[in-house]
Parts: sequence; C-alpha cells; structure tokens
Amino acid sequence: MVTISAQRTATTGPFEGMAAQAALASLMDRVGAARVLREHHVWEAVRILPETAGLPEDIKQSPEFRGLMEKEAFTAALRLLAHACTPARDLSDLVPHGDCWRATVSVCGGLDRASRCRLTQAGHRDPPAAVLIALLGSAIRTSSRFVRQKRSKAAVKQELQK
Repeated sequence: MVTISAQRTATTGPFEGMAAQAALASLMDRVGAARVLREHHVWEAVRILPETAGLPEDIKQSPEFRGLMEKEAFTAALRLLAHACTPARDLSDLVPHGDCWRATVSVCGGLDRASRCRLTQAGHRDPPAAVLIALLGSAIRTSSRFVRQKRSKAAVKQELQK
C-alpha cells in the first residue's frame, strides 16, 4: 500500500521553499532574460512580494487586479501592485532610452517624504518587463539603486533560432 502525503500532492511554484530574497533575484534574472513579460512572471511576483515588499496577500483576489491581468494590461497591473505595497511604491517614470525602456520606481516613507525617497531604475526592451524589474529591485535589500537587466547576445541568438 502506497500513501502520498498532502504536501507532495500540492502543486508548488518554481520558487517554493526558496528564501524570499533569492527568489526575488532569480525572478529578476528570468524577466531580464525574457524577450517580453509574460503573465506567469507577474503572478510569481505576486507570490513573492508580500514577504519582501509588504504587498497584501489578498491582492490576488482583487477584482481590479484580476481584470487588468485578464486584459494583459501588465503595466497597469504592476502600477496597482506598486501602490498596494507597504511602503507604497510609485512608477515615477517609464521612458524610452536607446533601444530599451527605463522604468523608475520610487519608494517613499516617513513623514518627510522628500528626504526619505529611494529610487530604483531598471532597463529592458519590453516596457512592462522594465517596470517589473524595477518593482522587484525596490524590494531587494541592497545598496544598489540601478538594476540593469540586459539579455546576453547568446540568449538573443538562442531565442531567434527557435
């Protein structure tokens, strides 16, 4: 007789059991290597951000968030996630920069917001991907303020051969 534990039957994501900061860095690498942002990247961020950026757990059930995801309005959905974090984040800039887009996410806290504002920037060829990388970067505990994710020539070549 074979018994299967309940833990084994539950489906787990690729980062289940991984430390939150390591999962965050890993997701940033995956998004940086992708040609365009995909829905599963955003859902993985929703799973990680409650622990690292104070995102409320119930955001997954928000009709507004779900509606944006169904429409594939990823930038708007990410903006909603950023505002829901504690402290709140703001997509303060999304501009083309050469052959990529540069997103800037600001995190402000405390009473004196001007002096306590922290910026995180990220670049990617896909605008929503740049926004997600910057949002994830704002949750990483590091002294770096600029997060640059660039696909290697080998990754581009491999993608074109598919």
